[in-house]
This record gives sequence, C-alpha cells and structure tokens, in this order.
Amino acid sequence: MADCDLIILGGGIVGASAALAGVRKGARVALVDAGLAGRATDAGAGIVSPVALDRGEQRPDWTSVITECVGYYRSLLAELDAVDPAGAGSATFEQVGELVVAGNNPHEQAALDAVTERLSRPEGRRAHGVTKPVETVDGADLRKYWPELRGDLRGIFIAEVGRVVGSRLHDRLMTAARRRAQARSDGARLEVIPGTGMLDPQHPVPRVRVGHRVIEGRAVLLATGAWAGADLAAFGVRVDIRPIRGQLVHLRLDGQQTGMRPVVNTPGAGYLLGFDDRIVVGATHEDVGFDARVTAGGQQSVLNAALNLAPGLSDATVLETRVGLRPATSDGLPLVGAVAPAIHVATGLGAWGLTLGPLLGDLAARHALGDQMPARLDFLSPGRPLIKESA
Repeated sequence: MADCDLIILGGGIVGASAALAGVRKGARVALVDAGLAGRATDAGAGIVSPVALDRGEQRPDWTSVITECVGYYRSLLAELDAVDPAGAGSATFEQVGELVVAGNNPHEQAALDAVTERLSRPEGRRAHGVTKPVETVDGADLRKYWPELRGDLRGIFIAEVGRVVGSRLHDRLMTAARRRAQARSDGARLEVIPGTGMLDPQHPVPRVRVGHRVIEGRAVLLATGAWAGADLAAFGVRVDIRPIRGQLVHLRLDGQQTGMRPVVNTPGAGYLLGFDDRIVVGATHEDVGFDARVTAGGQQSVLNAALNLAPGLSDATVLETRVGLRPATSDGLPLVGAVAPAIHVATGLGAWGLTLGPLLGDLAARHALGDQMPARLDFLSPGRPLIKESA
C-alpha cells in the first residue's frame, strides 16, 4: 500500500493550496519542500486583480481564469478565517482598490485607454467580475490617495482589487491544512517533510526521496515553481519552464499610515503596494537563471521606476530588497495538469502566482486525486504546443 495518496513537491502558495485541497477530500497528503533561496512565495507582496494589464486582454479564456481565481479568494479567505480566527485581518489580504495610472508615455497611455474603454462597458466589467463603474482620476485627486505621486499622471480607480502578503497567506494555508487533517477521522493526514524531494524514475509507482527516506504515493504533484523543469527531468519528463528573477524593494515612510492605500499599477513601469508597516515597490523581470542575489543594478532599476512614478518617496527609508524566481513559460501561460501517468504539474504562473496560485493549486490537487480537470482549463494543459509570447 502506498504511504500516501498525494505527494506534493513544493511548499509555496500552489503547494500549500494543493495540500489544503487534498486533506479537504480526505486524502493522505505528504508535502515536501526544499526551502531553496529565491522561492517566489517568500518574496511576494502581490496584487490580486481581475484586470490584466500585460496582454491586452485578447484571450477571453485567460480573462475568465483570472476572474475565477480572484473570486475564489473570497471563499478561501472565509474558510481560513473560520479555521484560524486568530489570523484573520488585513495582515494577510485587504481589498484596497487599484489606481491604474499613466504619464506621457504613448505606450502607457494607449494601454490605459484600452483598459478604461474595456471597463466602461457593462459587458467588459462582467467579464472581469467588476461590479462598480471605474472612476477617472488625475492630478490632485490621485495625490489624495498617494501624496508622493508626480503631478502629470492620470488614471482610473478599480475598487475590486486587493493586495496580499504571500508569506502570510502561505502560513495560513498550511495552518488550515494541518487543522483540517487533524479534524478528520477517515485517515486523512498532512505530513510536511523538509528536504529536497526527487522523483525516482526507475520505479513504476511514484516515489520521492527525502534524505534517506523514500515515500510512495498514488500520485505526485510538482508545484516547485521555476525548479519544476529540473525535478521532472529526473523522471524523464520535459516541460518548458524557466526562472525570471524579480527584485522588490521595501520602503517605509516614517509617521505615515500606508496599510489602506490603494495599489498603484502601471502598464509596464512598476507598481506601489502599501502595507501597515511598509511600502513595496517593484519589480524587475530578469532572465538570469537560478541566480537569487540582490544586485545593485536591480535595486537601482526598481528605485528609479518608483521615484519616477512617486518622487515623494525619495526620503523613504529602505528596509530591504527581496528576490523571487518566478516560473515562466514561452507563451506566458501556466502549466496545469498531468504530464505522465500519476505525475502532475502546476507551475508557470509568472507574476500571477499570488492571484492564480490558490485556485490552480486546488484544481491541480483534485485532478491528481482523480477529479476531472475542468474543460475551461484545457488551454493551460502541459501538452499544448508552446509558442513564444509576442512582445
């Protein structure tokens, strides 16, 4: 008999969400995480938004998945609050709204105009799960939200956008998974094992080696982010995945309350996130392999973009810089599903990890445990032909 029903490799947002989904179904779950430097979840302070700015929204199926994943946050947070009432509150997630802004750059102006036009129509708002008409803001109105912004910006305000602390959400998912497992009487369990997991390609039953220990499972789910390619290669499976380094700088405005400020986002020129104790600005997009260092050039790039957007941040205290290696595919879309008998993958979420991770981790775990993958996710199948994303 297998040691467990599902072995999950990778303990970030996707893996933790998958673990919770597994124990909800009464499965015996083992989660293995190597604790490697550069895990995207640990660096992530993310925007949870149903409106993408990076693709021109030319794919209704992609828009639909984003909207569904944002909607899933509502039920997930309610579940986490019920299981772990002490952890409830804005330290994890807060719906603060989003300012999408642009300056005099023609590309940014065109992108902002496209988003504005799309959300001006009821059918466009419905596609994104946006219920309230967007508000046009500029100049002094923008600086009511963020006094540090420069004066020539114009933008829109989208109310249905939140911000989340990746590490905090991860911890609450793991707490809920452990408590759910302990509460069941049908043999469900969650076993969290530190160490490097490696699939054994010589064995017909999925097995993972953790140090000197070998665990057998009915199925394995790879949720190891940018490292999924190497992990699957050990099993003779090849997927298109590579790391993209993102450096994020954390600042503090002494004496300023920034926790309820809306997200500031731009079509390609950085973002600002306000939390109770800091402001996060970012991020770089560097194709440099598995290099999780903080670099002088990366910090300069992030700060230049942030200060160009908000010159009033020039006197802020620099607290730290975090680095995450985001998993990216050639076409810019995730990989979710089976790659071989009993071997599944959920990776390639890129900059969308904190938005997509909870629901895609849930669906991937359910699929690995025998549920049908929803047909609406066929375009994310790992077996699809991958075409390089256009600029």
